[in-house]
Amino acid sequence: MRKKGFTLIELLVVIAIIAMLLAILMPALNKVKKIAQRVVCGTNLKGMGTAQTVYANDYDDQYAVQGRGALHTLGTKTAAWQGTSATADKDWTVAGNITVGASLYLLVREADVSPKSFVCPASDQQEFSGKNAYNKDIVQLWDFGASDFATSPEGPVKCVSYSYHQPYAAGQTNMASSGSKGKYAPDGSRSAAFAMMADQNPYFSDKLTNSGTVDKTNFMDHARPIGGTTVPAEGTYENVEKEWVMIQNAQPHGREGQNVLYGDGHNSYETRADVGVKYDCIYTHWTDTTTEAGRRRGLKATSQGTTCAPWGSDDSVLVNDSLKDALD
Repeated sequence: MRKKGFTLIELLVVIAIIAMLLAILMPALNKVKKIAQRVVCGTNLKGMGTAQTVYANDYDDQYAVQGRGALHTLGTKTAAWQGTSATADKDWTVAGNITVGASLYLLVREADVSPKSFVCPASDQQEFSGKNAYNKDIVQLWDFGASDFATSPEGPVKCVSYSYHQPYAAGQTNMASSGSKGKYAPDGSRSAAFAMMADQNPYFSDKLTNSGTVDKTNFMDHARPIGGTTVPAEGTYENVEKEWVMIQNAQPHGREGQNVLYGDGHNSYETRADVGVKYDCIYTHWTDTTTEAGRRRGLKATSQGTTCAPWGSDDSVLVNDSLKDALD
């Protein structure tokens, strides 16, 4: 008796049905994955907000700012002060290069935050391993890896997915060094609408460019103020086309938005970057305090070490370490 089996046509039909189902389900699965990544990212920021509060309770309501009063130098693509020599490992009062990551690393040292919490699952960053030349425990280190983070497999550029309100005096007058503690450094006195941390600043992203011609075909590859090259008229910012809003969003979440941690400890996924106090753009500093464009567009920094500073206590300027020599 001849055994029954599938014919070739039946097999092809089954394969075609499976292919159709996958084609239908894949977009939905990708969307679920994106949402899950956003949730994890937001949870990371929420945890760091709690850690900042714990830190502030021990340090007179001041949030984490590294430096110990020495005249450190802040800049892009500079070697970080990370315990790769005997002096650097033991004495922060000796001036040297400093990173934004060094301030955030105080949450690892002082507030029991895991290095994994600094990595957004939608980004290319990796968890800091804690490896070092002196066999020190992770809570004895000062930053996220080796001194030359431009070439090292680790470092704050490669192990931190988030930006932090400028802790240093970059661009401020009457300051001895751009790596000194800033006049408007983060603290526990800020309002609930003040942005303290968020996904990485798009102007500091090595995946985006700030220069060249930009239009609706390539805006995803650029970082520009809201409106692109056109300054929206007063009162029209809510009606700016989607592309020219997304152009100022962070890169990790497909330019669709960014998770933001606010001064009262709550976090929110925002589809625009002008979500600070009085619609302040969280990634740029004010150009003035009176016009809508001065706050909602702001002015992108041209150098992390010299021109990226808040203009006032309500001006959020979220920065992160970058491999760019200059912010074009």
